[in-house]
Amino acid sequence: MQDMMKNMMSEMWKNMDGMKSLDFGKKLDFMKDFNAAKLGLQVLDFQKSTFNNTYNTFLKIQEQSEKIAESFMKDNTAIPAEGRKILDEWKLVLKKGQTEIKKSIDEGFSKAESFFSETNQTAKPAK
Repeated sequence: MQDMMKNMMSEMWKNMDGMKSLDFGKKLDFMKDFNAAKLGLQVLDFQKSTFNNTYNTFLKIQEQSEKIAESFMKDNTAIPAEGRKILDEWKLVLKKGQTEIKKSIDEGFSKAESFFSETNQTAKPAK
């Protein structure tokens, strides 16, 4: 159990390390060239990275929860076979929900990116 928690925490910190590599000083240089659409794309990119890191962390937590529930139910004679079937159904419902949520949010990011990209193409540089 402790090893699973350590693995989960190390995965979470790996995802957080990805956030440290973002250099906001270079990306958000307002004085040289202020372009609202470009800034919008950069903010959206940050939000997308944050969401993906958080989503992946939650997937790891979910996987660990499934493993714990499976190990509990596998060896427990007090739980009938129907309980194990319910666990399998539960896992399928969760996976489907995770996929649908990820797809929906990715579509939203795509729509927002296309909005900013179209705005960026028609925008005139600031003088």
